[in-house]
Parts: sequence; structure tokens; C-alpha cells
Amino acid sequence: MKINSSRPCKARSPGTKYSHLPAFFYGQILLGTAKAISLLIFLFLRHVIAYRRDVIKKNLTSSFPTKSEADIRRLTCDYYYHMSDLVVEPFLFYLAPAVIRSQLARYTNPQMLESLHGDSKHLILFASHYGNWEYLINLPEVTSYPVYTAYSPIKNGLMDKIMMRMRSFLGVRLIPKTGFYKQALTLLKEGSAPKLLIVIADQRPAPGSGKYHIPFLEQQTCVQTGGERIASSTKATVVYVESKKHGRFRYDFTFTLMKCTDAVIPLSITKEYYQILEKSIFHDPGYWLWSHNRWKLQRPAAAG
Repeated sequence: MKINSSRPCKARSPGTKYSHLPAFFYGQILLGTAKAISLLIFLFLRHVIAYRRDVIKKNLTSSFPTKSEADIRRLTCDYYYHMSDLVVEPFLFYLAPAVIRSQLARYTNPQMLESLHGDSKHLILFASHYGNWEYLINLPEVTSYPVYTAYSPIKNGLMDKIMMRMRSFLGVRLIPKTGFYKQALTLLKEGSAPKLLIVIADQRPAPGSGKYHIPFLEQQTCVQTGGERIASSTKATVVYVESKKHGRFRYDFTFTLMKCTDAVIPLSITKEYYQILEKSIFHDPGYWLWSHNRWKLQRPAAAG
């Protein structure tokens, strides 16, 4: 599938039509509704269907072997609250006018991206499933780079159109997840204008592609290396974006220039990425994606 690299027209958020209302009034209605829906989702996920409770408990117990049963229960509860917010946040962000979006997603050092853009090199932005990653769709509002990222098509055509609109209405270009590596590599090698590619790199590799393992959260963890390989092949600048939750539905995003980018040293970028992510998780564990069966792929036992 060919990716259109021209700058797309930004669709207007539904919240724009309400921008004439006092920001405080509209904001309270929107946020109050979001909180109520999030609470209902929490009650349903935790107390009705116990969504992936065994996976969450196993992941937390393996990652924090010294924590007590009571600590694990508390972290599990924290995660269910956060996961419920995550379900609501993409819709909240889409419906909100710009003045509210700027409160939900704050960039602490956006000037770093503009400085790097002046170097005329591509930029690979390593994100993760810690905090919030959906809000990064507003990056085109804070940088001169054209922004690209992957998306997973949905089988239901109507839902697929809705989700694509929600993720691209601020100008992000979407690359189908199937064949993402080849398409992204081709895209970055076309033309001379620098581009920004968001890579969420802490996902479990696809079956058959998990050749590399590194220590992460007290476990040998199978990792994907597509982002590192793209960065090495295109000689792109590599930046990590950290997400910190500082209130209901509110996050701060901070960019950090990654240092271990020597293409001669295998996994240098990937190892640094996981080290930074691990520090965030240890600092406040409730905000990572614990319901994902991250360690499904185990390292093969040594023969003999």
C-alpha cells in the first residue's frame, strides 16, 4: 500500500463547534462525562468480567517478586482504574476543543523537535504503552515534521473508518501495521524532507520473529527490533518520549535524545529504550499495559 507523503488536510474535531462556549463550562461537562463512563468501565472490567485478571496478576508478580500479595492487589486495582481511563481517552481527545486538548497533553520540551528538524534528518520517536500513547496524534501541532505511525485495521469497515479518523484528524499519517517495517523504510528513503516516525517498541514480537531477548522487569524478554533497524538503515535521529500521568486524563510528554545509537553494537538502541521504560515502570507501576500477555514468547531452553 502506497503511503501519501503530502501534508493531509486536518479534519475538524467535533469539539470545535462548541468552542464558543466558555471553556470552563464545556470542559467540566466533557470531563465529568468521561469520568462517569470510566468508572462504569472500571466496575465492568474488574468486578463483572475480571478482564484478564490472571494475566495481570502473573505479570505483576513476575515483575515485582518481592512485593506482597496486598501490594499486588493494590497495583492490580490501580491498573484497572488506569485501563478504564485509557478506553475513554481517545474519544475524549477527539471530542475536545483545542484549548482542552492542550491541557490533556502537555509537551514539556517541544523545542527539542524543532531544533532536530533543522538538522534535516529523519527522526524515530520511540514511544511505549506506559501512560498514554494515543495523545501523540497531536504531534503535528507541535512540530514541523510530517508525522507517521502504524495502525491496526479493524475488520468492521465502519469502525475502521471511525478509528482512522480519530487517529488522523490532527494530521498524522497512518501506515497499516501489516508490512509496516518495509513500508516505513521505503517512505523514509523517499525524498529529502525529514520525517518523524512514531514506533511503539515494547510490544511482543510477531510469532517467528522473536530472536532477541534482553533482561526487562526481572525477566528475559523477547523484543522486537524493527525501530532500531529502521533507525540504523536511515541514519535517523533517535528520541524517546516519556509519558507521565499527572491527573485524570492528563499527561506530560518529555522528549529525550537517546545516546546508545551505535549501529555497530547490536541492540544498543533497544537496550537503552527498555532501560528508560523500566525506570518509569518501577517509579509508578500502575500505568503500564499489564493486561497484555507480554511474556507469551519464552526463550527456548538451552539444549543438553
